[in-house]
Amino acid sequence: MLYWGNSYIIREVKQNKRTEIRMEWSNVTRKLSELKPWERNPRLIKEDQAKRLEESYDSFGQVETIAIGPDSEVYNGHQRLSVLMAKHGGEYEVACRQSDQALTEKQREKLTAYLHRGTTGDWNWDMLANEWDLDDLLEWGFDESELIGWEKDTPEAPEEEEEEPSRNREITCPNCGHVFRE
Repeated sequence: MLYWGNSYIIREVKQNKRTEIRMEWSNVTRKLSELKPWERNPRLIKEDQAKRLEESYDSFGQVETIAIGPDSEVYNGHQRLSVLMAKHGGEYEVACRQSDQALTEKQREKLTAYLHRGTTGDWNWDMLANEWDLDDLLEWGFDESELIGWEKDTPEAPEEEEEEPSRNREITCPNCGHVFRE
């Protein structure tokens, strides 16, 4: 609505297809037995990862909260829930962040993807290689294949020359089918 002179002009604005919701989150405490895991949670935890998660709790306590909806349905923190339930049982209380609105299945999928893929940052491999201890990183869960070829204070291998990119290459757009030529 715009004000023009002594009258208001109402303009119709088309909504974007995306639905924006503004959620409010509050800090709450819940017993593990009150939390309801999501049956469609696509995240898994391996035995060695669960052990490290348990060791993390033993060393530092509960650093990350479990995200839940208004009816205590778990949005994020299924692995924390399973590890703590196995160790302490259902009467154990944990810190949670509770939303004021329930999420749809599609919103839960989106939140899971956002929290675990592409928004969590990347490692500064140079800093890890030069300022962190290799044995500690391996003990704390890094895979050797991630760290192959670097050790503290070792000279870098000479860079390999890149091949000249192929010319006259055709690339087809998967959306419209247009063919681009380099």
